[in-house]
Amino acid sequence: MMLYLFMLLTNVLYADPAWKWSNAVKITEQHEFYKNNEIIIKPQNSWQTLFAVNYHDSNLKTFKDCIFYRVPGEEQGILKIKTIQAEQNCEEFLYQPGNQEWKNLKALQYSVERNMVSISLTNTKFQIEKWDVPLLNIFQHPKPKSLMSSAEYRAPKILHLTPYKGVLQVRPVKTTPLSNKKLCHDIADDCSERSASSCTQCAEGWYEITNGCKQGPKYCGSINCGTKNQPACRRGFKYQRTKSEFRCLEDASFAYCAKGLIIQCQGNSPYCI
Repeated sequence: MMLYLFMLLTNVLYADPAWKWSNAVKITEQHEFYKNNEIIIKPQNSWQTLFAVNYHDSNLKTFKDCIFYRVPGEEQGILKIKTIQAEQNCEEFLYQPGNQEWKNLKALQYSVERNMVSISLTNTKFQIEKWDVPLLNIFQHPKPKSLMSSAEYRAPKILHLTPYKGVLQVRPVKTTPLSNKKLCHDIADDCSERSASSCTQCAEGWYEITNGCKQGPKYCGSINCGTKNQPACRRGFKYQRTKSEFRCLEDASFAYCAKGLIIQCQGNSPYCI
């Protein structure tokens, strides 16, 4: 009976990634393009490796947790965590079942900071869970060398081996779905962010009106960009402007319309006519 209780408590402990990640020594395999706190929306229906956490267990053995995400599209999103050997590559396990999985996700945002990993999950009922896990052992050089991956950090000589239970803070957040055409992410014409994104609360998804910035203002609802009387579609990142002073009328190469239509600028926002 005592053995059963011990095994049960052990399983509960390791169901919570906070205990392991608080002993992290390195963050690796970070996604090349996703930015901190960006809502992951593409490529739809694909599995993506977000990042990996290398950590020591209580026996000083090093393992790796791979954090995978299936981007919502025709089906809902899935977050999964797969534990592997530290020397293995996450990509080899991208399509395998995870040790832990969170399904029916409408949206996901995450950030990997110097001393903190945060993940925000929004399910199809618009219920939000926020995970904040301090990285107690991560050490980051202020200015890493150019040949050194920005996703990798060196470990300090001192390790915290005491189980740090209760670090993972899961905070249910009550939200009200936003109606269509509601501005959910305000980006100014100079590319500055006027307000944080609330697009995960949109009842029927959201769309972006490209304005030449790396991200444009977003509204709740759905449209077919590039079609007649609709906002133009965004080209790739290499076409997006880097200067804050900009006029759509002078250069609309950052957007395109369907064949037979032309771009007409409304302010710095291109529309197809």
